[in-house]
Amino acid sequence: MTRIAFLHGGSHSHLATLADPALAPYRLAPMHVRTDRPDAVRDADVLVVADRLRPDLLTAWASEISAALARGATVIAFGENHVGDWLPGVREQPRPTVFWWWRTGEDHRLRTKHPEHAAWQFFSEKSVIWHYHGVLELPAGAVSLVDLHTEDGERDGSILYVDENTTAGRLLVTTMDPVYHHGSGFMPGATQMLYSALHWATRG
Repeated sequence: MTRIAFLHGGSHSHLATLADPALAPYRLAPMHVRTDRPDAVRDADVLVVADRLRPDLLTAWASEISAALARGATVIAFGENHVGDWLPGVREQPRPTVFWWWRTGEDHRLRTKHPEHAAWQFFSEKSVIWHYHGVLELPAGAVSLVDLHTEDGERDGSILYVDENTTAGRLLVTTMDPVYHHGSGFMPGATQMLYSALHWATRG
């Protein structure tokens, strides 16, 4: 059975996600970013980094996350985790969030990319287009699945990418925060994103 470690900070949304009956078959192993030891994830096949963790606590886990990728594990890093500070080769910049574009009629300016990529077997458009908290510039070899564009139509950066080339493992990174919104019970698409990412990690 796939061993899945879920790195969290004990917030209401993290705990609500861990208690979700729909996720029970995954048997998520909770790892608290403050009280657990980073080496507790060394036997995990999949490591999920829940969104909105405290940066000063998360950086203590960076070497174990890199080690997990080096040994061939799958890592999912969700948004607002300052990945540019601890993931090699990644640069992150914040962007204003367009929260309710489907109600206001605004262009969300998100564009799906690389429709031939195998990850699209697991993600629907609704699951990857809702909102974001920044843009990412990727290491060479990584593939962006969703880009944000400027109002002038120029590419601004990625909000979701997959990297299956720069390490022995697989990495999915996004500036979306599905655990927060799933656990908080609002934001169309967030639950789909969370479920789809776990499906990709265990079946992809």
